[in-house]
Amino acid sequence: MKKFILKSVMMMLTAALCLTSCSSDDPIPVIPTSMVTLEVPANLENTVLSNAAATLTNVETKQVTTIDGANFVKDGNGYKIMCNDLQAGTYNIIVTGHLDFTLNSIAGQKDFEVTTDNVALSETSHDLKMVISTFTAQGGFVISEIFYTGTSTPEGKSYSGDQYIIITNNSDVTLYADSIAVLESAFLTTTKEDYTPDIMSTHFSVQACYMIPGDGKSVPVEPGQSLKLAVNAINHKTEQPNSIDLSDADFEFYDETSNPNFTDPDGEAPNLDKWYCYTATIYQFHSRGFNSMAIAKMKTSKEDWLLNNVYDATYLFVFGDFSREMTKSGIYKVPNEWILDGVNLSVESVREWNVLDASIDAGWTYCGKVDRDETRFNKSVIRKQDANGKYIDTNNSTNDFIPEAPASLLNK
Repeated sequence: MKKFILKSVMMMLTAALCLTSCSSDDPIPVIPTSMVTLEVPANLENTVLSNAAATLTNVETKQVTTIDGANFVKDGNGYKIMCNDLQAGTYNIIVTGHLDFTLNSIAGQKDFEVTTDNVALSETSHDLKMVISTFTAQGGFVISEIFYTGTSTPEGKSYSGDQYIIITNNSDVTLYADSIAVLESAFLTTTKEDYTPDIMSTHFSVQACYMIPGDGKSVPVEPGQSLKLAVNAINHKTEQPNSIDLSDADFEFYDETSNPNFTDPDGEAPNLDKWYCYTATIYQFHSRGFNSMAIAKMKTSKEDWLLNNVYDATYLFVFGDFSREMTKSGIYKVPNEWILDGVNLSVESVREWNVLDASIDAGWTYCGKVDRDETRFNKSVIRKQDANGKYIDTNNSTNDFIPEAPASLLNK
């Protein structure tokens, strides 16, 4: 009897010891404060985060912890996400939100989602870095096409009222085109002079400046989308059957003139804000491509620019044995640092130089190989695209553009 009781007691003690050693009720450590650092691409400025949330899912327990935007603290160009009283464990983490920013002084926006899986968080390792890399904050606006040659009529005559330029958002974020101006060079690529002062390394000398109006966020352009800017935003087919219907243009170059012999039709498209143009009548692109063109983000008011960015240049005019110092007055200039993209245009048989600094465009492109080339009509210069559909931009138009390409809007 005693042996049986002793054996029973021993079995109970053994079971108790086993239960004690195998218990799963040991408390899981709690991390008082964890921190996720959300890094924003370095070339974005004035970042503002909204609609932000972080979701942390414990891989073992499936417990979900959600952190709202109130716990996102701005830190430099990024954000700190504070997580309190999180159990130690392995987590899958998702951070979502909406980011407003400026890129090269241009306002932009983007929804984003950043994820990382199987992250071990413990009392000794509880900080994590996540980078917004689901979009490439690079590129920006580029000139994707310039149609300056015009079309040919059934009678074989030239028609240039249907000129246009297309600018495209070459980034992966939505950008605003407000305050982007189209510029035409004051100097011809077919006539080289040694101008004094020589400001090419710092400024672009222009004879026309027409700007996209807006309050900074009036003209959103989604990734890969374009704006069509027409010299005349009308259906040119009604007058010239071989021409283009540009009535759906996004903006047009419109000029008011008091000269009754020159009238500019005001199409349906909003008018560009005319800051300056050399002509007192109606502006058109040089139909043979003697002037280079650029787009720039204007960073001052029209009044300030007109007042503080005008200069005179002198040069020596030489013809045979005759020489004389000449002055070209009232040239306007735009800082090179404002320029987003530029294209040198010319004609090979008469080309003498580039009028954009090499940092903006080290090459040039063309329609027509000789001056007054009758084969140039209906052709434009179009920027090349890579295999992913991005426009190629090496700051060298010789490499980046297809010369003498069929105008993309013809036959549409």
